[in-house]
Amino acid sequence: MGKQKGVIHLALPLLLLLVIAGSLLIYFGFINNPFKNLPGLSKKQSPKVTLKTGYRNPFNKDTQYLNPFQAYKNPFLNK
Repeated sequence: MGKQKGVIHLALPLLLLLVIAGSLLIYFGFINNPFKNLPGLSKKQSPKVTLKTGYRNPFNKDTQYLNPFQAYKNPFLNK
């Protein structure tokens, strides 16, 4: 086979050079990081959850939930 002409063999080294140059420009701060503000890539903040410390007795009639639409009778309700 003879010598073939073409430029496709230069595509991979040129692509690697562009990726390395772009990452260096982002690293040294010449270009702002475009991926910094994406919600999936940033650190996820955990939600703030407030815990209730009070204890309510479930057998006390004053603290029980009363469902006016219930079809069955609760055995703990003595009416």
